[in-house]
Amino acid sequence: MSAVPDIDQLKCEIAPGTPLEQLTDAREMADRLRARGDELLDNYVDAARSGGTSWTEIGCALGTSKQAAQQRFAALAVPSPGAMPPALSEPAAQVFCAAAEEARAFGHHYIRPEHLVLGLFAAPEELGAQVLVELGVTANLARARVEQRLGSSAARPTGSLGAAPQTKRLLELARAIAKSLGHRCAGTEHILLAASSPKLHSPAASLLADCGATPDKVRDQLTRMLLAEAPELAERLRSRSLLSRVRMRSL
Repeated sequence: MSAVPDIDQLKCEIAPGTPLEQLTDAREMADRLRARGDELLDNYVDAARSGGTSWTEIGCALGTSKQAAQQRFAALAVPSPGAMPPALSEPAAQVFCAAAEEARAFGHHYIRPEHLVLGLFAAPEELGAQVLVELGVTANLARARVEQRLGSSAARPTGSLGAAPQTKRLLELARAIAKSLGHRCAGTEHILLAASSPKLHSPAASLLADCGATPDKVRDQLTRMLLAEAPELAERLRSRSLLSRVRMRSL
């Protein structure tokens, strides 16, 4: 295994500037490193679960308890019929449930950020899906990209299904974005904004960019669609400083 960069190597990646500017750059680098580390663990936890490894064995390999491993990788349960995850609108909850169905169809053991992108197409009348369609992104295109990235195996219509840590952070960011825009619950458009956000360094953003939906295109298209119905909200969304003030300490 290649050596992990030491602190001096990482410091060389920080551009010259004031101490505060360098602190900001260091925080962004730490976010990227954490996201990549989570993605690495997600991959191998998923592979271990696919191979029949128990949560007790996974916890042991991670140096933690069975309960702690499940809390990190499987605590976000798929809601029962009629129930919704907290702070999600009904269409957004539909997106989450559809993401779970996509994960099962691919034979995956838990919901990744990429599955949430696919889930957006389950609510075609909502802004999240409409923005993607306007940008030329189709469910078939996104699904093909997911299969290229994550592979597939026999479908899993039953069995345990958890959520990757990055999925949990994506939903938390969607809730934070909704709150910053004055909404009580996160909708499909907030999920899309969180999925495409470069701040999160999420594989969902990379997937969307591969399909032609870059963060700027997503934001601009959503703004245009809101102008006719909610010009005040469109103006708030247009301001780039708005999302930069979203607090991400919980992510």
